[in-house]
Formats: sequence, C-alpha cells, structure tokens
Amino acid sequence: MTENAIKQISEAFGKRLKDTGVTRIQWIAMFYINKHEMISPRELSKIMNVQDSSATRLIERMEKEDLIEKIPSEKDKRVTFVKLTSKGNSLFKTLIPYGDEFNNELIEGIDEEELEVFERVLNKMIENISKKG
Repeated sequence: MTENAIKQISEAFGKRLKDTGVTRIQWIAMFYINKHEMISPRELSKIMNVQDSSATRLIERMEKEDLIEKIPSEKDKRVTFVKLTSKGNSLFKTLIPYGDEFNNELIEGIDEEELEVFERVLNKMIENISKKG
C-alpha cells in the first residue's frame, strides 16, 4: 500500500514537470545541489538514495544541458563537486513554485497535528530500520 502511494506521488509530480523539460529526478538533484550550493556526486547520490552510477549518469546529462558544472576540490584533486550553473540556477528558480504548489496540494485537508504525527512516525520507522543496518 505504501509503495503504491510513493509511486503515485512520484508519478504525479513527474507529470507536473512534464512541460518544463525537467524530470522529477533532475528537479530533486537541483533541489539538493541548490540547498548545499556545492556537493560531491557521492553525497548527492546518498541523499537522493540512488546508486553512485545513477547519480553519475544524471550529473553527466545535467552537465551536457549546462544545468550544473563540476568544480575540482582545492583540498583533494581526486574529489569534484557539482554546483548549479547560472542557467541551472535560473531554471531552478522558475521550478520552485512547481514543488511548492505540488506540496500544498499534497497536504490539502491535512491539519498541522496530523502532519506532525506523520513525520514522527516516518522518522521512527527510519530510525528502526537504521538500527538493523
């Protein structure tokens, strides 16, 4: 049941973005890159909960589209970071309302107390599975 809910929510958001030329996964990546300003591909894959290889392909695609750029680490030449380009930053700013509007529709009719309980339950579930490794 929960898997179906997650799938439906993900697909619905993807449909909202369809006319923008940006995929749901690209939107999520841009969200986290924007939030951190610069992030390593490994960190990005971890917070997006995707394989490193998937993140690498996503980064390569977004780099070809001039949405992000790679920045070498000053401390360790083996490490690179990614950040939004001016084009990527500008595009993301136009896409923020899509996320805000979708979130507002998603929680419509759910009061603050219900959302707090939902968040506590989800956090407890994550805590439970984290203990198991």
